[in-house]
Amino acid sequence: MRARKRIMDSDTAKTRFLTAVSHDMRQPLQALLLYLNALDRRVKDDEARGILAKADQAANSLAAMFDALVLLTRLEAGKITPELAPTSVQELFDALQIPGVTAKPAPMHAQTDPALLLAILDQLISNGLKHGGGAVQLSAEERNGAIEIAVTDRGAGIAPDDQKRIFEEFVRLEGSRADGLGLGLTIAERLAALLGHQIDVRSASGQGAAFIVHAERA
Repeated sequence: MRARKRIMDSDTAKTRFLTAVSHDMRQPLQALLLYLNALDRRVKDDEARGILAKADQAANSLAAMFDALVLLTRLEAGKITPELAPTSVQELFDALQIPGVTAKPAPMHAQTDPALLLAILDQLISNGLKHGGGAVQLSAEERNGAIEIAVTDRGAGIAPDDQKRIFEEFVRLEGSRADGLGLGLTIAERLAALLGHQIDVRSASGQGAAFIVHAERA
């Protein structure tokens, strides 16, 4: 019992530490992004603008890492409560139209928390754009009373031995040059579990990868 209490106390302390650090560092980071944006409007020299663009990219990457840490900390602390409701898959796809992403029509509804499912798809898209050749396709179909939402990329694929490991914390596959902490798929899987959804991977080396979210049909 004492050992278990020590583990629980350690987890609580870690959660409090990450929450405090993330909160305290987020404000100066947001200020840095605002300053870089203001500077971008004033710098005219091409060489200086190139350096500024790299600085802005680095700051945005750091902000994304902090957001991932905060979200994972909230998940571990049980601070996120899903609110399930009939949700238009097409509206989710419309909200995810960013460069590199295409979507097939999806005139169906899933029983889910729209904000959390959007966060899951956002993590899967980010992963696909980083590791999947810079292009991702969204699609959905109804199968056996459930909705299967697929995020498909055209990358090098994922070997069978790695398809479970990629959902572990801080895992980055050998040869990956993408930035980040390796938390995107961890967060996606934990959010899916919170919603009662499931994420499957269909892939083979050299054949791209598809991450399929299984949700109940509304």
